[in-house]
Amino acid sequence: MTSLRIYLWQGYNQNQQYQQSEIAALSVQEARARLLLKGHLPVKIQSGPKIESRNFSRPALLLITRQLAAMLQAGLPLNSCLTLIASEHPQSQWRFILSDIEQRIAQGNTFSDSLTYYSEIFPPLYRQLIATGELTGQLEQCCYHLVIQQESSLALQKKVKKTLRYPLFLLSVSIAVTLLMLLFVLPQFATVYASFDAQLPWFTQSIISLSELLRDYFLFLPVFSLSIYLFYKKYLLLKYPYQIQVRLLQLPVIGKVLQLSYLAQIFQTLMMTQSAGIPLFAGLTATKNTLSSLVYKNILSHIQQSIEQGHSFSQSIKQHNFPSLCYQLIRIGEESGTLDLMLEKLALHFQQQTNELAEQLSQKLEPILMLVLGIIVGGLVIAMYLPIFQLGDVIH
Repeated sequence: MTSLRIYLWQGYNQNQQYQQSEIAALSVQEARARLLLKGHLPVKIQSGPKIESRNFSRPALLLITRQLAAMLQAGLPLNSCLTLIASEHPQSQWRFILSDIEQRIAQGNTFSDSLTYYSEIFPPLYRQLIATGELTGQLEQCCYHLVIQQESSLALQKKVKKTLRYPLFLLSVSIAVTLLMLLFVLPQFATVYASFDAQLPWFTQSIISLSELLRDYFLFLPVFSLSIYLFYKKYLLLKYPYQIQVRLLQLPVIGKVLQLSYLAQIFQTLMMTQSAGIPLFAGLTATKNTLSSLVYKNILSHIQQSIEQGHSFSQSIKQHNFPSLCYQLIRIGEESGTLDLMLEKLALHFQQQTNELAEQLSQKLEPILMLVLGIIVGGLVIAMYLPIFQLGDVIH
């Protein structure tokens, strides 16, 4: 799929009518050959975007799934739904994918099997729920479950990113302001003070020495920073991904936000698979495939092993240090036959906990970082103007 590209062509179709359309091919030559085999006479062929998984965003998939669920509920056949969505979609890559899936279904393939050809775009959980909907005859209901899951996942992800992004922004501003003052503002004051031939206060002298050190090695700063980034990205992240994620989860406050977001995602996905009639063990496998955390993937694998050994889901949860509320509600769900409802309660609980903690984190970090920024800038200003108070003694 990654080597395919959309080509925009203009020419005459089988009926000798001038036409503008699109075709997917590996090269211009292949696109021209395929058009000629169909009886078209291309006059102009332009290269378009490549069909790559990075061009298919999760919000776009959510919108398509929502449209599909609404059309299926209205009673439209699946092929007609895909044709209508493809014809109205603004992105050529999505138009090609949806049209190709519709053609595969018309040739006798199931919807879930057709999605398998584009596994990089449609995740395992998505395909599994679609397959369940086809078997139970409740495809529109499964699509609505997918819509709810994707909306919840995107909203939670956006909330966590926003919470972490703002402190990083303030920290970046603090570093930029500090470097600006040390590299450009303070040297001007140092030149003036040097002309008085007087001893400077130790604090001012220390800041000037730091400024001179940074100016002498300024060109090495980007190289050093890039080296650190590449070392982390190309070595540490590849060799020790599990250990890094463990350390992230152990961070104060931020680690708690990440833990709660992963728990919300786990129970949201499990609730959806249970509601769709997917067995618990298969639901755990599907949940693992949706997670980005290697830590929680490993935990779910151990829970599956525990279930295989004959333990109940609630006992397995208890063995792996999940919050006590998880064990209590899951046990009630197992005994009363309402496991999907208990999983939904857990998902809502952890989503609410994540939102509340994220709000608290933003409210607490903002004044702290502003205070740090004020101390840094204030300290530099004091260092610059402190010698002025000694000018009277120098003049006399």
